[in-house]
Amino acid sequence: MRIITVEEHFHHPGAVARVLELAGPGPVVPDDGYGGFLQSFMPDQDSAERLGGKRLAHMDEVGIDIQVVSHGANSPGNLNHAEAVELCKKVNDSLAQQISEHPTRFRGFATLPLYDPVAAADELKRCVDELGFVGALTAGNCGGLFLDHERFEPVLAAAERVDLPIYVHPGMPESAVSLPYYSGKWPAAAHFLFAGPAFGWHAEAGIHILRLILSGALDRHPNLKLLSGHWGELIAGWLDRIDEVLGWASLELDRTPSAYYREQVWATPSGMYNQNQLNYLVAEIGAERIIHSEDFPYVVRDNVSDFLEQADLTDDQRHAIGHGNAEKVLKL
Repeated sequence: MRIITVEEHFHHPGAVARVLELAGPGPVVPDDGYGGFLQSFMPDQDSAERLGGKRLAHMDEVGIDIQVVSHGANSPGNLNHAEAVELCKKVNDSLAQQISEHPTRFRGFATLPLYDPVAAADELKRCVDELGFVGALTAGNCGGLFLDHERFEPVLAAAERVDLPIYVHPGMPESAVSLPYYSGKWPAAAHFLFAGPAFGWHAEAGIHILRLILSGALDRHPNLKLLSGHWGELIAGWLDRIDEVLGWASLELDRTPSAYYREQVWATPSGMYNQNQLNYLVAEIGAERIIHSEDFPYVVRDNVSDFLEQADLTDDQRHAIGHGNAEKVLKL
């Protein structure tokens, strides 16, 4: 069975270094063990920075035919600084060059400089028309604003025009959220993980999707396609509750929140290979709304193909999740 995975990341070392310089310190207050934790937490350089080498060998071992690659941690896409525009172009050009070395194995998601929404819209068009990219990925908010804010209207309109998805990836919550919600009488590493990949950034990414729904952005852009990782970032399992409770408010929306979700959002597992979660999502939103992913190089699984092969799915569902949905949504 053909396997296409769509939440796979790389690092541009020069862009990462500059983002760290410009962004300043994060919300986590370091303790004695924090520096060592961060060193162990990050993936090895070869896996993160090269599409060939270890990454390609891993794909061959676990049966991945195509990875759709985007920039990972410390991306310039959400950098709240004018230099983000040029940094994003460098990232996209570097990714395109690496894809050209293995054109049958990789595709790309654009990194967009949300600091300048008009430039971001132009960059998406360039990446699609000139570099052959198949959508974009954003990570968290920019300057405390999510994509539902009116300033990002050019970005949403551009994604709808090119008819390719935006992957609404998590980003680390800002200090105003992170410190009161996720810091406490535990090590700095636990604060980082609690606010990030253990829970916090999933909640924030789910909120991001909900804001796009509640703001009317999906009424203004009914053909906009969104991807949401980690089994729908806590929202896909909460649709009935959202419909019922938000139904008590006088929302001027054309559809129920769950209808927007089931019609304009696709969920991916992001390497969280849990059969119960797969079964639930198939029942809740349908196999036609699930696209496979691993989250390489942060999550490295030896059962990328086996997870689907062993699942309680029909052959049609298995092929839809493994490759068919990605082929349709990303025009592969």
